[in-house]
Amino acid sequence: MGIKFRVLKRYFRPFWKIGKEEPEEVTRAEILSEVSFKGANLWLLFFTMILACIGLNMNSSYAIIGAMLMSPLMAPVIGMGFSISTNNWAMFKHCSKNWVLALIISLIASTLYFLATPFSEATDALISFSHPTIYDILLAFFGGLAAFIGITRISGIKVIAGVAVATACMPPLSTAGYGLANLHWDYFLGGAYFYFINCIYIGLAVMLLSRYMRYKKLVTFKEKPLPAKIVYIIAFLMLVPATYFAWQLVQEKKLTANINRFLDDNITTANRAVLKKRINLSKSPANIELYVAGDILTKQDENAIRNKMKTYGLQNVKLIIHVTPDIDQVKAEPDLLKQLLIKQEKKIEENDSLINTLKLQLDSLKILNQTL
Repeated sequence: MGIKFRVLKRYFRPFWKIGKEEPEEVTRAEILSEVSFKGANLWLLFFTMILACIGLNMNSSYAIIGAMLMSPLMAPVIGMGFSISTNNWAMFKHCSKNWVLALIISLIASTLYFLATPFSEATDALISFSHPTIYDILLAFFGGLAAFIGITRISGIKVIAGVAVATACMPPLSTAGYGLANLHWDYFLGGAYFYFINCIYIGLAVMLLSRYMRYKKLVTFKEKPLPAKIVYIIAFLMLVPATYFAWQLVQEKKLTANINRFLDDNITTANRAVLKKRINLSKSPANIELYVAGDILTKQDENAIRNKMKTYGLQNVKLIIHVTPDIDQVKAEPDLLKQLLIKQEKKIEENDSLINTLKLQLDSLKILNQTL
């Protein structure tokens, strides 16, 4: 049995083994070449951060992705992880200084943009980078693994570019800059926490993988050096709130799904439509505000509908129904007017389709009568 296992291991080892395609000195030099933020690299970081801010401010995924592809922000993080793994303290100090410098430049750029822009409302894209979850930790960790494999390849530029998008280091700092510019400390702290999570888990992934690939240590220690232990402790501590946020996100998704199922089953009918709905889960209690057109709901109907909410797990949710809004209310709500027109156009199309079907059936009957 032992012989068979060794044979199988020897046969399959080349499939899962991660080898080095280039000398260690080349890999180290490649990492260091992108770490320093001065001259062109400094301005590249500044401009790409402005680009990321514009993307978040305007909900433009194209601008955000473009900024992440071009940004050199991830380089010091990879450098710190690699230097801790190889006990290269000179490299660690160099990468740490540039990491702090990159953080300051990014915050200055994002804060200046949000101070200057006339659009001060927090968009969905901007808000999404203020509450990291365990899924973002997984993205950072596996992104860090992929990034280091890309660096060790002879032509791994495509991998690194993809990782830059997947791990999303830039948008959280844009959110932090928005918080600083508008004195919204929850956005600042949320964005900063999101960014630190990315850095810790990208660095941890690089550190573990470079040890697995057995990169030579500059100085040999019998025990793990202090910086490595600090990384492990911080990584664990950051895991706790991120897990809570993930649980909170799952609960919100479940609640939203139950709300939509409840509305489909009890509010929307052939002769009644929901023109607009506002679901606010952040309030206590959570509430659903509906604008309904079509068949009028009496007080008895509304009470009967509310009594069914418990069946959908919505007993602690407040339901507010605006039945058949008057013309003034519709005019005051452009989105409501648009939805009303869409619903009416859809109803007209359905009626036209029914009329055409009936005409075809009538013509068929006429032809059948003539043949008889």
